[in-house]
Amino acid sequence: MNDYILSAEHIHKKYGGNTVLRDASVRVKQGEIYGLIGRNGSGKTTLLRVLTGLIQEYSGTVVISGIGGKKSKIAAIIHDPALFLNMSAIDNLRGQAYLTGSRDDKKIEAVLKTVGLEDYNRKSVKTFSLGMKGRLKLAMALLEKPDILILDEPINGLDPDGIADLRELLIHLNRAEGITIVISSHILNELEQTATCFGIIHDGAIVKEFYTQDVLQSGKTVEEIYMQYTKGGA
Repeated sequence: MNDYILSAEHIHKKYGGNTVLRDASVRVKQGEIYGLIGRNGSGKTTLLRVLTGLIQEYSGTVVISGIGGKKSKIAAIIHDPALFLNMSAIDNLRGQAYLTGSRDDKKIEAVLKTVGLEDYNRKSVKTFSLGMKGRLKLAMALLEKPDILILDEPINGLDPDGIADLRELLIHLNRAEGITIVISSHILNELEQTATCFGIIHDGAIVKEFYTQDVLQSGKTVEEIYMQYTKGGA
């Protein structure tokens, strides 16, 4: 028995004649922030879609382990969820909760507080900054109290303040709420400040997995390790 909460073994995926994933294997331990790093077009999004079940036609296996005898819940932001800009933050979450049959205003207000939007819950979303909209989308993913949170390039388009706010929030969710996080990015220096372990994806394959302590012991940066295993990839 292992302590992986999420694992994928030997994943192959093709679109027509184009092979997107080649024998890709990922192993995520409970309580980690797993940084999936790779250039655009390396297969990051496709792999995350496989892990979440959004893609079901592939070869290989995906295993989601349970916690305390219960099946682990996964939430993901891969394609941006739609926001109703003329509605308030709380009404956006009410709509999301309605779809899952679990509308509970107390839970909604608690989630808004978690993401730092409690003071804006009645304000129109069209007045929100890009970073605030990102936090609202994250609130949608947190409504069902997931054990695993999967995020695809969440800092794209954010300004430095927004990136710092998101970093702080993700670390809080991981450490205080116990949520295991898988986050993809091609911005290596940001993941280096957040992730506790890493997987390098290159041309559809995971070419290296390593932990923060491996980085410290090597005396290299995450970027240098990335370049080593991708032979000069971007």
